[in-house]
Amino acid sequence: MDIQERAVQILKETYGESSEFREGQLEAITAVVNKKKSLVIQKTGWGKSIVYFIATKILRERGAGPTIIISPLLALMHNQIEAASKLGLDVVTINSQNREDWDAIYERLNDVDAIIVSPEKLSSPDFIERLSAVSDIQMVVVDEAHSISDWGHDFRPDYQRIVYLLQSFPDHIAILGTTATANDRVIQDIKEQLGDLNVFRGDLIRDNISIQVNPSQSKVERLAFITDALTRHPFLSQQQGIIYCLTKKECESVAEFLVQHGISAAAYYSGVQGESGEDISEEILSAFHSGETRVIVSTVKLGMGYDKSDIGFVIHFQLPQNLIAYYQQIGRAGRDGSPSLALLLHGDEDEEIIKSFIEGANKDPELLSQILNLLHDNDKGMKRNEILQHFNLNVTKLSSVLKYLYVHNYIYMDKTTYHLNRNQHFDAVRNAEVQQQLNETRLAELARLKDFIEYDGCYMKFIADELDAPDAKETCGICVHCRGRQFIVMADDNPYLVAARDYKNQLHGVIKPRKRWSNNKKIDHPYEEGWSYTVDAYSPIGRRLMLERDNGQFSDKTMITISQFLSEHIAEHGIDAIAAVPSHRKPHLVSELAQFIANEYHIAYIEALQAALGSPQREMHNAMMQEQNAREKVKTADIAAVSGKNVLLIDDFIDSRWTMTVAASLLLENGANEIYPFALLNIGND
Repeated sequence: MDIQERAVQILKETYGESSEFREGQLEAITAVVNKKKSLVIQKTGWGKSIVYFIATKILRERGAGPTIIISPLLALMHNQIEAASKLGLDVVTINSQNREDWDAIYERLNDVDAIIVSPEKLSSPDFIERLSAVSDIQMVVVDEAHSISDWGHDFRPDYQRIVYLLQSFPDHIAILGTTATANDRVIQDIKEQLGDLNVFRGDLIRDNISIQVNPSQSKVERLAFITDALTRHPFLSQQQGIIYCLTKKECESVAEFLVQHGISAAAYYSGVQGESGEDISEEILSAFHSGETRVIVSTVKLGMGYDKSDIGFVIHFQLPQNLIAYYQQIGRAGRDGSPSLALLLHGDEDEEIIKSFIEGANKDPELLSQILNLLHDNDKGMKRNEILQHFNLNVTKLSSVLKYLYVHNYIYMDKTTYHLNRNQHFDAVRNAEVQQQLNETRLAELARLKDFIEYDGCYMKFIADELDAPDAKETCGICVHCRGRQFIVMADDNPYLVAARDYKNQLHGVIKPRKRWSNNKKIDHPYEEGWSYTVDAYSPIGRRLMLERDNGQFSDKTMITISQFLSEHIAEHGIDAIAAVPSHRKPHLVSELAQFIANEYHIAYIEALQAALGSPQREMHNAMMQEQNAREKVKTADIAAVSGKNVLLIDDFIDSRWTMTVAASLLLENGANEIYPFALLNIGND
C-alpha cells in the first residue's frame, strides 16, 4: 500500500468513512514520509497536527523510531497528546509539570511513537544525552516554526537550539515545520536555518471571524463596553471566549471586574498562582476547557496553539504587539467553523507599553560587545549578578541578552556561572547588527498596526497582505467594513460606566517590604506592609495624580481624598508621626501633602529626611544601582524626632521600592518604632 492510500485509510479508520483530507494535507504527509524537508503554513484550525501524526504513524509502521515534536506551550502539548491518542499513537511529553515521571518516561523512550518537548528542554544536557540513546529517529517536527526566526512575531531564543539539534541527526531525516503566521521574510529565514524546504502554503483569510475595531477608549470605557457586551449582546452573552491584555496586572483587573458583575472569568498568565502560592495555570485552563469558566483574560501566553474548538469570541482589551500576532490570537476563535467575533479595543497607553516590549527585546551590539569583553577578562567566569553590577540594566533585560548569547553558543554555562566560548564570541556582535534591523522592523510593524486601526477597508484582507498570503486579493465579506455596520455599539446608557469608573478609581494596592538588600543580605528591620492609593496610572484618578505631580501641586481635592483614605490606617496602626520621602526635583510636593494629613489628624509632621543631588531613580534599572542611587539621594535631617514613633512615610509614586526601603531603613536605624509606607501611585510590577 502506498503512502497516500495508507494515509486515507488511517484518516477514515480514525474519523469515519466520510472523512476527507483538507486541501494540501495529503500532499504534505506524502512529502514528509518521503523525507522531504517541509514547511506547512496554514490558518489555525486547518489541521496541521493531522499531518505530522499520520506521517508519524506511517513511518512507525515502516520501522522508524519515535518522532521528536518541539512545541512551545504546555496547553498545546496536552492538546497534541489528545489528538495523537485518537490515532492510536503512544505519545509522551517531558515538561516541568511531570518532573516526577521523567525517569519512567526516559526508560521507554525507544518504545513510544512520539516525544513532545519544549524548545527550552533542548538546553538540558541530561535530556540531550537521553535523546542520543534513542534509535532511528527519522522525523523532527518544529511546531509554531515562525518562532525559530528573528523576524517571526513570537521569536523565542531557545528555538535556536533546534538548529544545533538537527545538526546532530543524519541528513536524510524528515523535518517538518508548521505555523499559521509566516510571511515571505520569515519563510526565507526559516529556510536559511533549516535548509531548503518544500512550502505548503494555504489561504489565510478566515471567513468565519468577523472583526470590529473600536475607536480609542479609556480603560473605564473599555471595561464598561466589554461587560455590557458579554451580559446583554445576543451573541456574545452566549459564548465562551478569550480577552487579551498586555500585562499581568491588567489581566487581573479585567477579570476581577467581570467576576464582580456576574461573569465567570479568570486571569491567566505566566506564573499565575493560587492563594497558597501554587501554580494554578493547568486548573484555569481545565475549567475553561470544560466550560466551567466562561472567559479567560490572558496575556500572549495563550496566543499560540491553544486548541479549543468552540471559542466564540476574542477580545483585545489593549493593542496586540503587531498584526501577525493579532492574526495568531484571533485564530483561537471559531476553530470549529462556527461564526465568531474578534473585537479590538485600544487606548493611548498601549503604544507606550508595546514600545517598552520592543526596547526590552532589543540586543544592542555595543552591549553584547561589552558583556563578551567582560567575560573575556574573567577566566573563571561570572555569575549573573556579578555581570549585573557592571551594567545599568534590569535583571529581565540582562537575562534576555545572556539567553541570546547562550543559545547561539557565544557563551556557555557551568552550573550558574557564565563563561566565554572563545572560538565564536566575535561573531556575536556582528550577528547583533541584525537585531538593530529587527528593532527598526518592530517599530515599523507598530506603525502598520496603527494604520490597521484607522483602515476603512476589509480588515482580514489587510492582515493577509501583511502575511503575503495567497488569498490577499480577496475580502472576508464579514468584518464591519465589509458589512457596513458596527456589530456592537458603545451604548450611551451603558449601565456599567459608573461602576467601571468607581472600580478603576479604587484599585488600591499594597506596598510589600523588601526582605533583602541588593547584595542578598537580609534586611534586619524592614518596614511594615503599606498602601498605595492606586496601581493604575491610566485610571481617571491615576491620570489626575500624574498631571498634578507634573504641574508641581496636588489639588485640595486630591489632598482631602488621600487624607480620608488614610484615616482607618492611621487609627488602626497607631501612627503618631508623618514624614515625607524627599525629592530633589519637586521638594515641596510630597512634604505639603504630608503636612496636610498630619494637621488633619493632629499628629506630628517630622522633616526627618532631606534630598541630596543624584540621578533620577527612574534612570536606574537594576536593584544594585537603584539601592546605591537611593542611598546617595536620601540623607537624614531631624532624625532624632522619629525615636519611638510609628511613622507614616509618604511618597508620591513608587516603582522599585528602593527609595522607600532606604528611607525607611534610615528612620528605623535612628529609633523609629514602625514604618508604614504610603504612595499615591504604585507603578511597579510587584
